[in-house]
Amino acid sequence: MSDDLFNSKGHIKNSALKKFNERSLSDIELAILSEHIGNCEKCAEKLADSFAQDDFLKVPGGFEEEIKNKINRKHEKSRQFFFYALKVSMAACIALVFVFSSALNFMANTGVKTMKIKSPEFTVVNSINMELGNFTSKIIDMEVFDNEIQKK
Repeated sequence: MSDDLFNSKGHIKNSALKKFNERSLSDIELAILSEHIGNCEKCAEKLADSFAQDDFLKVPGGFEEEIKNKINRKHEKSRQFFFYALKVSMAACIALVFVFSSALNFMANTGVKTMKIKSPEFTVVNSINMELGNFTSKIIDMEVFDNEIQKK
């Protein structure tokens, strides 16, 4: 059986390739052929070259144009988004320039003076703080005095 598949050098015969392409090999022959093709690069290349171009599937008409159109639409959408983002960022920058330039021009032209804020006086808070400090000192002094009396 392997004599029908391989020549004297151990490579696949052309008749075996023809049977393979016609799908007329038995399961055992197909297994032997597949194992050999997996190990022999020359036979694998010969098998790949044996297929006619007509054996491959045909693509439907207009398939290539449809794919190119889809790619172009995707690129166009990304291009449109880029320009939209560019326009929005430019508008935001221009708005910021108008806001800050008009405020600065107004201040420069009208001579707006900055207001000086007077620090608040904390007289009431300071007096309460002083009274509490005096009160705590008196309590501490009384405790110390009472402790000295008890120790004697």
